[in-house]
Amino acid sequence: MAGKARYTAAISLGVMGAGFVATMPFLDIPWVRFVQSGFEAGLVGGLADWFAVTALFRHPLGIPIPHTALLPRNRQKVTSALVKTVEEDLLSKESIRGKLEQFRIAERLLDGVMRQIGTDPFKEGIRQAAVTLLESIPKEKAAVLLEREIRKRLDRLDAKQVLEAVVGIVYEHKYDEKAFDFVLELAEQWTLTAETRLRLGAMAGQAMSRMQTNGFMQMAINAFLGFYSEDKLGGMIQQFLLSALYDLKRSGDSNRAALLKAVRQRIDGLTQDPKTEESLEQWKQRLLSQWNLAELSAGWVEQLHARLLEWVREPDFAEHYIVPLLEQGARRVRGDEQLMAKLERWIQEQLNRWIEANHSKVGALIRENIDRFDNETLIKLMEDKIGGDLQWIRVNGALCGFLIGIILEGLKALL
Repeated sequence: MAGKARYTAAISLGVMGAGFVATMPFLDIPWVRFVQSGFEAGLVGGLADWFAVTALFRHPLGIPIPHTALLPRNRQKVTSALVKTVEEDLLSKESIRGKLEQFRIAERLLDGVMRQIGTDPFKEGIRQAAVTLLESIPKEKAAVLLEREIRKRLDRLDAKQVLEAVVGIVYEHKYDEKAFDFVLELAEQWTLTAETRLRLGAMAGQAMSRMQTNGFMQMAINAFLGFYSEDKLGGMIQQFLLSALYDLKRSGDSNRAALLKAVRQRIDGLTQDPKTEESLEQWKQRLLSQWNLAELSAGWVEQLHARLLEWVREPDFAEHYIVPLLEQGARRVRGDEQLMAKLERWIQEQLNRWIEANHSKVGALIRENIDRFDNETLIKLMEDKIGGDLQWIRVNGALCGFLIGIILEGLKALL
């Protein structure tokens, strides 16, 4: 564009010069004198504007005329003025802050994230990021940390407190009563069998036959044993035991309450017995010494790592697990006006701090980019960007000079 404008300016100046020379032999003709005056003024105007435009960038015709090559001679002044204009006017701190405050950055960021969450590239990115994160975990260090944490927790474990906690859970969920009923159920099932009935009868008969009493009582016992067989005697004892077990299974039975009270007293006694605490502590230490926690921890970490990798590599991992959480969280944050306001203020504060700390770098960057060009390169860049407009000044000067010359010649004729 600058080349075309320079060509046009040269043509306009050439036309004015050619017209001025061509009309000189015919000055006795009035209308030619008018035109010649226009060409003369246009030539002067074109040459003056050519000199002015050229003087901005270099010495006209290479002659070091004073006050020419203005830009190279005043490069530092021009650079400083440009930097000052950008820093204080075009990109001042206040203008940047004001423009950023209008953007509502928090809303724009969150809306952009919400639009991207459900897309396939985002899901694939989440899945790949999860895989990369898991694969970068040092399993050996994780196993060592796990072993150290387990050992530390077990060392700090108070056996008495654990026992008291277990007893508390037993009482809270009535596991002692359930265990008691379980034993009663087993006893009832054992008592109901024919084998048990015979065994009970045989045991009772043997016990009665071994009793040492006087003659009359011995006769009575022998008569009783002769009248009742082992089966009948066992059946009597069996009925007695079943009746007793039935009563013990009823919640309001006094014997049941007494037995449960005795059991609980025994359990409470264990929690207060120093020997029990000492035994538990010895068991804990023996367990720690026998366990190969390093190997166990490494195995646990390896298994967990493999399962997690298998899980995150599933095609629907992000869609089913991560995306719903992110969408829910984003909607919750977007709908909370107070939270959005706090987030916006925080972002603006961070940006203001960054602007305050780095605003001077804008001018430094401009100066650095300008200083890396030598004068010739910088002039070529400026001529390429603004030279076209400047060349049109030459064209306008020639045309305006031509018109002004005609007008002035007309005024002379009238006067």
